[in-house]
Amino acid sequence: MATTKTPKSILKKSSYPATTTTSSKEERDRELALYHAQLIQARKDIELEILLSTETLIDYPLATSPHDASNPSPEDAKAFKEFLRPFQPSDYDALIVERNINDHCGYTLCPKPRVKETGGGKYRIVGTRGRAKDFKVVEKEELEKWCSEACARRALYVRVQLSETVAWERSAAQSLNIIDLLDEPKSEGSITDRLQKLELENKEDPEEKHKADNLALERGDQGRAAFRGLVDVKIEEKDIRRAAEPPSLDQDDLSGQLEGMHLKLEGHTPKFGSGKETNDDDDDGGMDWKM
Repeated sequence: MATTKTPKSILKKSSYPATTTTSSKEERDRELALYHAQLIQARKDIELEILLSTETLIDYPLATSPHDASNPSPEDAKAFKEFLRPFQPSDYDALIVERNINDHCGYTLCPKPRVKETGGGKYRIVGTRGRAKDFKVVEKEELEKWCSEACARRALYVRVQLSETVAWERSAAQSLNIIDLLDEPKSEGSITDRLQKLELENKEDPEEKHKADNLALERGDQGRAAFRGLVDVKIEEKDIRRAAEPPSLDQDDLSGQLEGMHLKLEGHTPKFGSGKETNDDDDDGGMDWKM
């Protein structure tokens, strides 16, 4: 009686051990809960940062004369831009309202108080001088937000640069958005005066720190804005067991390529005469047609 042989597998044996999943359902649920808890905590941290920034910017500017809205202090301007990074337009509107409650001009870098219109009525007519090119009807409440029309333009110039996306959902590129002022700080003093004020201490630049944080976020590093995801990705270099060999071309292969090189079309050699050739005469069924 012939013995039956076990068929051999034609599949290549894997050199890597099979990975086994040891995490149970409870552990996966726990990781998912921690992931969402970290997202919620990040949102709370950013909301608290916006609130504290709003409270700080209510009392701005910190510098006094000769600095004003048209020539703000470089320190105040830099801090103002840094505070506005996580802001949305709605947060900026809330900042203007808070400054108006304290009778400050809505533009953060303006030290003047806001104007208060006298008389009743809800609307005011502005731009009636000269040929009235700028004639318009404006709400009284809108005019009382600023000390002048120039500050209104400066404040709105900043507002249109703020992102509508909430800070915890922004990409790294959106977080690096640099805010410009309509009236940037002007150079003050001579070169000698500025050299005397130059600080040679190695202080960490907030803007550079922000860029480094975003770079760490893209790399996947652990930090305040980089939280552990649901999938752990580990990249390993492939282990090559045989010695590396340079590519070579035998003489026979070279001669075979030279023979048909003139037939190649963009590196591809078409095969002529292969397959079943069709004959137009076969379609007639072997019949001779007579006219």
